[in-house]
Amino acid sequence: MAVNQNISNFITVASQKDFARNNLFRVMAFKTRVLTLDETELLYCRSAQVPGRQTPTTSVKYHGMDLNYNQSTVKYDGADSYTLDFYLDSEGDLRKRFEEASRIVFNDISNTGNWRFPSTSDIITIAQLGFDMEPIKYFHLYGVTIKNIEAIDTQIADGDGSAITFKVTLSYLYYRTEGSEVIYSE
Repeated sequence: MAVNQNISNFITVASQKDFARNNLFRVMAFKTRVLTLDETELLYCRSAQVPGRQTPTTSVKYHGMDLNYNQSTVKYDGADSYTLDFYLDSEGDLRKRFEEASRIVFNDISNTGNWRFPSTSDIITIAQLGFDMEPIKYFHLYGVTIKNIEAIDTQIADGDGSAITFKVTLSYLYYRTEGSEVIYSE
């Protein structure tokens, strides 16, 4: 069977399917029990990752061969350190909201907080957009909780006036895509 993967066929297929573009993703929703961001705040989100998922394998030896088979587990790549990168608004309001939310999770002054197990209503939704800027696929991250608000590096003496960004690290329990409610059957 001939494999016909030449430049001409690549161009034909690429012109029909095209490519996903890194500027066609948006964070559409951010809601946790301690912080909800609206559309105007989400406009300041510079970057996010579409999560990864792995079903690990293990192996057994048989006659000198390693035979791999799936374990009955799943791992979500980066679920313990999921990062969103935001532009810092001129008044610092967005970062302040994250700081206040982190003190609701744990307040180091009163030694109190809302450190309960995250809920499936604590969610981040990322949309992949088509060329018409309409969502074509959604990724929903469930059980989101704030983990870290990174320091801001400033250029006091030699700054050039560039926009400042800040990163927020979160964790999540699992993610789903719309239409991925697959039920195993044999």
